[in-house]
Amino acid sequence: MAVKTSGYTNKTAERYLMDAGAVYKNLVFEEGTGVASGELLGATNGGNEFVVEQETREVEVDGVKGRAKGNTILVREDANLTVNLKELTADNITLAIAGATKTQSDITGYDEIKGKGRIDLTDYTDSVALVARLTGSNKPIIILLKNVLSMEGFTLPTEDEGEATVALNLGAHFDIDEAGAEESAFVIYWPQEPGAAPAAEPEGE
Repeated sequence: MAVKTSGYTNKTAERYLMDAGAVYKNLVFEEGTGVASGELLGATNGGNEFVVEQETREVEVDGVKGRAKGNTILVREDANLTVNLKELTADNITLAIAGATKTQSDITGYDEIKGKGRIDLTDYTDSVALVARLTGSNKPIIILLKNVLSMEGFTLPTEDEGEATVALNLGAHFDIDEAGAEESAFVIYWPQEPGAAPAAEPEGE
């Protein structure tokens, strides 16, 4: 069989991930229908970026002179979503500062956002999701991070003749009580292509 010199096929144009997508807090799926809903975080500028960082190590064995299949151990896995927020609210600023609280101020007409010097379990957001469009599907791609905290604090840049954009680095965390540390702290929901074979069921289900 002849090999091609281009990766382009008649399916390629249906497999583009388009535009910046939208970011939601606490996305949930309706049982039975799979319809998702959540709290929109706000308008962004400059796009969003999802990164899974993995640290691995090779098991060293006498007589093996290089990497051997099956000898790679996953040491650490961290999932982060960087969101460039253009639309600022008291709620998303509170999200940007790990451990911050939002309360009604004594000053009429103001909310008060301040840190408390620690991070409690209640400060984790259940989930943050990036929802984006795939050209060949009427279903969105959903990248969901679990138990989310802002990982790099809060920077508010301002300038003349411009609007502030706040970069949030949101990190997913394992919940040992829920699923243990064997399961990823993120999930990618990717639309199935028409006629594609269904994915294998997870073990134990």
